[in-house]
Amino acid sequence: MKYQYQSQGFKNDFYGYKNQFKLSAINLIIAINIVIFFLFSNTLSNSNIFYLSPNNFYVWQLVTYMFLHGSINHLLFNMFLLWMFGTQMESVWGFKKFIIYYLFTGVGSGFLIYIFGNFPTLGASGAIMAVLFAYGYIFPNQKVLFWFVPMQVKYCILILIGYELFMEFLDAPNDQTSHIGHLGGMLIGYLYLKFSAKVLKLFFNLFQIKIKKKTKSQSKRKNKIKNIDKILDKLKLEGWEGLDEREKSTLFEASKKKKQNHHIN
Repeated sequence: MKYQYQSQGFKNDFYGYKNQFKLSAINLIIAINIVIFFLFSNTLSNSNIFYLSPNNFYVWQLVTYMFLHGSINHLLFNMFLLWMFGTQMESVWGFKKFIIYYLFTGVGSGFLIYIFGNFPTLGASGAIMAVLFAYGYIFPNQKVLFWFVPMQVKYCILILIGYELFMEFLDAPNDQTSHIGHLGGMLIGYLYLKFSAKVLKLFFNLFQIKIKKKTKSQSKRKNKIKNIDKILDKLKLEGWEGLDEREKSTLFEASKKKKQNHHIN
């Protein structure tokens, strides 16, 4: 006798449906980088308007440079680091927050390259260094292999910062790595992680205050209209002489305000 197990729970456990490929922020970023490299690298290499070029700058370069790579090794190394450290970060933050962080730090890193750099730059390293920094910031005591030496992530980040600073100040003539971009990515990542929540909270509080003020103003206006309606009803029944001085003053002010709001220019 042949049994057909059709329950979703059985499929998940036996066939491993939970491990199916799904569109995540990491998968999306990697896919875009691979597609651009293999389909458009020859076309883009003939024009440097999409590289981040301090001497030939266009505003879109702050985004486009992140998705361009000079070689297959450059692409594979960056995407491997993104997958290795970004996957856990996305599981903590979710799709939307990770994308915002990645693009924000990439653009911020590019802006610092534009200010302090002196040669055309391409690659996702600035944003990926920001992801590495975020991993160390949130999981400082997590152990990883750094050049085959097990150590806590917080020490890896300190070593990376020290190395990038040393190489930047060394200014070797044959070094084509943008250490400013790497340091910039980590700096923008730190600023985002440290202050973005406070900035968003401040913005939200200001927005709430504005909503409350608007609601309070609307409530006052509605109460005023109701009060005027009552006075008008009394005017119909009892005439002008039936109104007291306060009610007459209220009608006069309402009439005056209405005329001011309907003037002709």
